[in-house]
Amino acid sequence: MRDTRKDPRFPVDFGSSFSGEQVAGRGMIANLSVGGCRLESNVTLAPDTRLALNIRLPDSRWPLQIDQAVVRWARHGTVGVEFQTISRTELNRLQHLLQDLEQGPLVLMQRTKA
Repeated sequence: MRDTRKDPRFPVDFGSSFSGEQVAGRGMIANLSVGGCRLESNVTLAPDTRLALNIRLPDSRWPLQIDQAVVRWARHGTVGVEFQTISRTELNRLQHLLQDLEQGPLVLMQRTKA
């Protein structure tokens, strides 16, 4: 299978919560990019489900808020989520986090201890 993603994804292990019109729950973010993530959850999510998503970051008291995301695929408790609407402030936070992840996990760990 060919990978058609335009943005690099980084492996992470961040807690999350999500809600949509007829669904709400918690899960774990397994990988993250500027355009989306892989979400693992016991809650069944079907493709095309629209969600608001909060991602708990290790270096912040406040979760990263994705105003609108859509499930693109679902398999066995794992879904691929595309971010659709995110505020400029939250996008800046996400980009900063991804820059740290690109440098390696030690950079992020050092920043969380500060």
